[in-house]
Amino acid sequence: MHAQSSRQWLLRGVLFAVTTALAVINGLPLTPFFDSISYILYLFTRGSSFITGDVLFYGTTAFVAMMTLLLAGVPAAVYERICGLQASTPVSLGIWLVATALLALPVLRSATWRVVTAHGACFFLHSHTTLVARF
Repeated sequence: MHAQSSRQWLLRGVLFAVTTALAVINGLPLTPFFDSISYILYLFTRGSSFITGDVLFYGTTAFVAMMTLLLAGVPAAVYERICGLQASTPVSLGIWLVATALLALPVLRSATWRVVTAHGACFFLHSHTTLVARF
C-alpha cells in the first residue's frame, strides 16, 4: 500500500511540474497575446514609480503563466466536482495538463525548435535565433 501511495505522489508531482513548465512556456514573449497583455498591464501600472520596463516584461510573463494555470484548471475542477473528489487525482491533474498544453499550443507551434546533431555539437534552430551548445 505504501509503494502505491508513493508512486501516486510521484506521478502527481511530475504531472504538476510538467503543467507548470508548460504554463511558463506559454508566458514567454512568443505568445500571440503577450503585447496586448503587456499594454493592459502597463495601463494599470503606469502611475507607479516601481514599474520599469524589465519589471513590466517579467510581470507580463508571470501574469500570462498564472492565467494559463488558472484557466486550464477549470476543466479539472469541473471533473473533480462532478466526481465528488475531495483532492486532486492523477486523472484530474492529467486533465489540467492537457488543458494547459492546448492553451500553450500556439507558443509551442511558433517556437519550432529542431535539434540537429553534427560534429559533436547540438544545434537548436529557431526561426529568430540560433543557440549552439557544445558537448
